[in-house]
Amino acid sequence: MLHGAPALGQDQGLTWRILVVDNDPDVHAATRAALEGQMLFGRSLVFMHAFSGDEARSLLLREHDLAMVLIDVVSQRASAGLDLIDFIRHCAGLKNTRIVLRTGQPGQVPDLETLLRYDINDYRTKAELTSDRLLAMVVTAVRSYKQLCAVHASAYHDPLVNLPNRSYFIDKVNEFEQRGMDDHIVALIDIDDFSATNDMMGHHFGDRLLEKVARRLEESLPADVLLARLDADTFAVLGSVQQVQPRRLLECALQPLHIEGVPHKVSLTCGYVLLPKAPQPGADLIKDATIALKRAKRDHRGQHLQYADQMGTEARARAVLLSNLREAIEKQQLFLVYQPQLNLDTQQLIGLEALLRWRTEDNTFIPPDQFIPVAEHSGLILGLGQWVLATACATMRELLDTGLAPLRMAVNVSTVQLRDPGFFELVCAALAANNLEGRHLELEITESVAALPTKLLDSTLCALRAEGISIAIDDFGTGYSSLSYLERLPLDRIKIDRSFTRQLGDPHGARIAEMVADLGRKLGLAVLAEGIEDAGAWQALLAMGYQEGQGYHIAMPMDKTELRHWLGRHPERLRAA
Repeated sequence: MLHGAPALGQDQGLTWRILVVDNDPDVHAATRAALEGQMLFGRSLVFMHAFSGDEARSLLLREHDLAMVLIDVVSQRASAGLDLIDFIRHCAGLKNTRIVLRTGQPGQVPDLETLLRYDINDYRTKAELTSDRLLAMVVTAVRSYKQLCAVHASAYHDPLVNLPNRSYFIDKVNEFEQRGMDDHIVALIDIDDFSATNDMMGHHFGDRLLEKVARRLEESLPADVLLARLDADTFAVLGSVQQVQPRRLLECALQPLHIEGVPHKVSLTCGYVLLPKAPQPGADLIKDATIALKRAKRDHRGQHLQYADQMGTEARARAVLLSNLREAIEKQQLFLVYQPQLNLDTQQLIGLEALLRWRTEDNTFIPPDQFIPVAEHSGLILGLGQWVLATACATMRELLDTGLAPLRMAVNVSTVQLRDPGFFELVCAALAANNLEGRHLELEITESVAALPTKLLDSTLCALRAEGISIAIDDFGTGYSSLSYLERLPLDRIKIDRSFTRQLGDPHGARIAEMVADLGRKLGLAVLAEGIEDAGAWQALLAMGYQEGQGYHIAMPMDKTELRHWLGRHPERLRAA
């Protein structure tokens, strides 16, 4: 059944028409409640509703002016969702309609190639779609649709920043390639932390920021160099190697941008590729430049980086690993092991750290430092992290019920999870589901959290600690080490990285370990040493003032069955717990 579809022949030019495809009537009602009555760009919103793919297809064949389709991919098979999207683009011929996917978790989202091929505008998890975020998403989609349909807009023009767009840029790169102009460069310039700025300051501010950056880049380039807007906050440059110097591109934003009279400091990151002697499609060259840009964003933020063939090889390897990881999650090949943490003085058990492991069908173990970054970058870490938290809490409940539990269960948390607005509620739900108190849980964060917005991080950590949950900085000394954030953040424990524990025999390594112990005492934080592999390291750390430790000399990480046996063999460890 279709709901809200206007009669044929109704004047559609004064409205923005939005189709919601979902089998849940409550979703349709909630969407209307959140958005009905809103006026966008001088027009009202009109909603159409389909409760199945077949209903949607029937409606789509009669519609020619849909601004946006919001599709729930949870209630459909992944292939069915893609079939519907293919129908929108190719059978219904709705090229400009903006498509937004609503997912259960990021792992249900098609891969990047699919998103690009079907021109999928955006995707959001159901947890993310609060009323405010839903409205912001609709505003973005309608604005994009409006720009695509504007009668004065050329197919090759980006009206927001008054520059050529991606299609024009690709065509020009192809033209240069065909002419054998291998002394030219394709450079992509990305605005660092644009999404966070856009969310915090609003889309109007974000649009003005894009315009200002566009004008700065224009001013820094010769008139005959091509500048285009490639994607949301990514600009593209095509010119000779003499005219286009990546360092100069980045320097154009050294001085603050004045947006509505207020100075705003930004930084840019650049990835670039030289046009090869052998002809290569423009889209492939842009893909190579994008790989360089992503590597620069990851490892050299605020700098420029040239594409190398090795990057392409690594990117393809990551794509394969991501595909295998998705399959491993579906086949439940990932599991948790637990490593005991002891009081180094009393030798009694104080905690367990839950560690994620991946064993393939051929019994090969994939190291966490290989697959965790891929999970974080792809968004899979949100669903995976939720499973880890729930499983670790369930294990803690089992240990409490059998009298074998330590004081706390430690679970690693990524910066991606901390950015999730529903993270606090998710943690509280995991505790409640297993009848645990906050004191039973410790969350381990890494020093990379220093890159998160201060207000978001502080409010999230303070809310968690108010529930009695302890917070530890993991792998201390390997990342953004800074006294300022240690003093600022609400923390309970510092975990020194195993690399320093293993260097206790070296004077330099020993000095660092001593400094961390002193730092913990001065800040009132407990200090725990990872990687204790022999009795000598244990005693040395104890003499330095380390209260707690874990490592192979104490116990290997164990699955739940092995852990129970270990606890049964060492009942004396539990006396103080």
